[in-house]
Amino acid sequence: MVQFVIKTSKFCNLRCRYCYEYPELGNRQAILPEQLDVMYHHIANYYQNFDQPTYIDFVWHGGEPLLQKPDFYWKTFERQKEIFGELAPYVKNSVQTNLTVLNPERINLLKYGFDSVGVSIDLFGGLRVDQSGTDSVSTVLDNLDKLRDAQIPYGCITVLTQLNLPYLKEIYQFYEQMNVSFRLLPLFKGAFDNQHQGFEITAQEVLKAFCQLVDFWLESEDIVMVKPIVEHMEQILRHYTPHAQPIFYDKREQESVYLVNTNGEVYSYADAYEGLSHGNIFTTSLAELVAGEAHQKVIEQAESRMVATCSQCPYFGSCSGYPVAEGSLEYNEFDETGAIRCIVSQGTLAHIEKRFKQAGIINPETGELTLDPISFSKTPAALDCPV
Repeated sequence: MVQFVIKTSKFCNLRCRYCYEYPELGNRQAILPEQLDVMYHHIANYYQNFDQPTYIDFVWHGGEPLLQKPDFYWKTFERQKEIFGELAPYVKNSVQTNLTVLNPERINLLKYGFDSVGVSIDLFGGLRVDQSGTDSVSTVLDNLDKLRDAQIPYGCITVLTQLNLPYLKEIYQFYEQMNVSFRLLPLFKGAFDNQHQGFEITAQEVLKAFCQLVDFWLESEDIVMVKPIVEHMEQILRHYTPHAQPIFYDKREQESVYLVNTNGEVYSYADAYEGLSHGNIFTTSLAELVAGEAHQKVIEQAESRMVATCSQCPYFGSCSGYPVAEGSLEYNEFDETGAIRCIVSQGTLAHIEKRFKQAGIINPETGELTLDPISFSKTPAALDCPV
């Protein structure tokens, strides 16, 4: 599957203090329907040449995407069906919303228009505020109840900052009681210097938080699908599964995530807004962008990172190398040669390996698994929420 994260508009009704789009949140400019049509044609023309159908997930992002009128999405979904033709059954639409703008029309859109709904909510820290400085959490909690009443499945994203680190257990218990899948997303790089002063976190603090989540998961009687922890658990089980085929992230073969800015500029996930645009998908075919010099350059950079870092990792092949190729590089460190030290992912894998041995999931003497690895890979649809 490939994801196209579409920055519908940067306009937002919140002013989250850590937002990497902060300077543009008052900009009402949005992608035009005609531009989306051109983008769909370019994407459809590219993937129709593949031997096997490729699932394409359009992740509608912002700003706040639900500030667009529902009719905007209904019309573009219809255009998708027309333009993608035989590929239309392989096209999905997800949305990542702050869930502060909700009415019957938008509830209907979330229920019948989008295939997946992701909700951004930080339960502690008071950083997701509106322009008056009022925390949005109570509004979002009320609207989550409306989603449940409407039987709309959803997953959540909580941003990990210095201010909610002390409440990690409470965060986990909240999602456990709600029976909701969630992603704990480390604080992303800011839009300007000192934006994160007072709530920035280090790679070691992220690692400690992820290890705590592993322990909460093992201690819990209920199963909480929390990313990226469940993914790391599956990697350790693969590591100990006899004759398991190794998995390597091949950015050259197929990119897994493209970010499309409001102006049509396309970036790789690891290089967003860093001046490494592959080109403009409103004016240039996807085939040309993929084969272009800029894209080849970021492919080479990702491969170099993987060679320098992942080739020395005992988990490489069980872990595909994606965290180094495309991950958030500020949550790693660099050694004396300039190579990345994969602090968070490798450390989390090591902790899971240790805890699985202590729990008897892995026999510490023989290295044999005491359960069927397939049972760890069954996740609810709500887990497939946007990144």
